[in-house]
Amino acid sequence: MTEREQSSATPELRVEHGMIGEVAVVTLYGEIDGDTAPRLAQAVREGIARTRADFCVIDLTDVDFLGGAGLKTLAATAEAAEHRKHPLRIVVDENRPVIRPLEITGLEKFLALYHTVDEALRA
Repeated sequence: MTEREQSSATPELRVEHGMIGEVAVVTLYGEIDGDTAPRLAQAVREGIARTRADFCVIDLTDVDFLGGAGLKTLAATAEAAEHRKHPLRIVVDENRPVIRPLEITGLEKFLALYHTVDEALRA
């Protein structure tokens, strides 16, 4: 297997950090599983550090897969953010690979979920 083939077989998670006004928005693209969950946690920590508002927005609308490790990391980072007084507002829209695992585990009852970044900003 070539280097290129190995890297394409590895799940990818791309992270973009941005600001909308005073609010840090962290946008994730790809898969969140056991290999990439630590990158999710790091991205959330960076978003919280960058925000100048009292919350941070995490946009998961372009996530293709959210596995058990990703769910656990999302719950843990949301709880840690809440303790730091910078709660997360998580954008999931109807993205079935993301919303379905949240519904199955019941996490949608504990996380602040929104359908769009604009909705999360206005809430």
